[in-house]
Amino acid sequence: MKRPKDRFDRNKELGRRLRECRVKAGLTQQMLATAMGRQGKGSHHVAGRLERGEVPYPSLGLIADYLRACRVGFADILVVLDPYTSQPTVVDVETEKAVAKVRKYLPAKLDRAVERFDRGIKRRAEEKHEPLPPARERVRRVRSFALSQIWARRVRREVVRIIETRYLIPGPDNEQKLQNYAAKVWGILNRTRGKRGDMRQALLEAATRSYMEKGGPEPEHLDAVREGLVAFFRQAEIADVLDTKPVPAPGEGRPKYGFQPKPDRRPERDVWDKARESLVEQLWQETSRMPELAGLDPKRLLPWRSVVRQLCSAVDHHAPESEECRREVETLATDEHYTRRGRDPVLVRRLAEVVIPRWEELRQSLGPHPLGRVRPPAKHN
Repeated sequence: MKRPKDRFDRNKELGRRLRECRVKAGLTQQMLATAMGRQGKGSHHVAGRLERGEVPYPSLGLIADYLRACRVGFADILVVLDPYTSQPTVVDVETEKAVAKVRKYLPAKLDRAVERFDRGIKRRAEEKHEPLPPARERVRRVRSFALSQIWARRVRREVVRIIETRYLIPGPDNEQKLQNYAAKVWGILNRTRGKRGDMRQALLEAATRSYMEKGGPEPEHLDAVREGLVAFFRQAEIADVLDTKPVPAPGEGRPKYGFQPKPDRRPERDVWDKARESLVEQLWQETSRMPELAGLDPKRLLPWRSVVRQLCSAVDHHAPESEECRREVETLATDEHYTRRGRDPVLVRRLAEVVIPRWEELRQSLGPHPLGRVRPPAKHN
């Protein structure tokens, strides 16, 4: 049988302890060899090699004969044997190496999360007085958890990218709700791979309805996040990277040591977002008194409030006189999804004429965005 790499390696310590026993008994190596029943020329070399640690795998019988000749017991060498026998088994050592290999390339924050997860596996086994899961199962759980954490990071970054590229300004509270919604969508996409793919659309619609009923983000924001994540998931499926080794892509991770974390600008961002939200509400109160909206059913005013919000977002990213801003307004006016539901394109253009210059005036009090996500307000002389 092949011996493991992690084998008994305390031969020299054991040899020194055995020599102390022989000297204490007042025996020479030749006398010890005779007492062990080993007679003949050169028989003392056995004791000498054992004391120098040159016997790679000393047998229990050889050590027992040596101690018997010295008239001592195994208690005299327990100080050498106990530390070795109390070490983790060979399987445990190999498992720890495999877990460390999974954590090797993870950034510091994920590395600590995976370490806590692995400690939790051990703690639960101890609390239930059960043996640890098999080595392969334990490594599989750690690898699966590390991979899920990496994809959770990628999903959060993708949601931020969607918010920025689609010019969504959900506000601090709704941005967190969008992240929670994205995590739920990603879980559904993962669970419905393969044979369960026919359930995907129904589960996604149910998740979207639940967030709409809670009075959370705008329906347009939920649709944008869902469509973006579905496209992102399909790209990952085509590239076959959903189940690969948990190694962050270039630029995703940070070195575990020697880096300075970025300053936390979230409190400043939250203050800015709340100030902007109050200005948007002020603008809507002014706009809702327009004659064109006065005759509408109060229950039908909510979609037009969404139009005002989207117009403000367009101005936040493009100058009012720019071609990009005009293109955004025209896209908003001619969207077939909303025209079929009664949105009047002429009224959208009329709202744009009123909202855009007024919002450009109101946003002067906001100042630049703490994270630089929107266009800084123009300075008027």
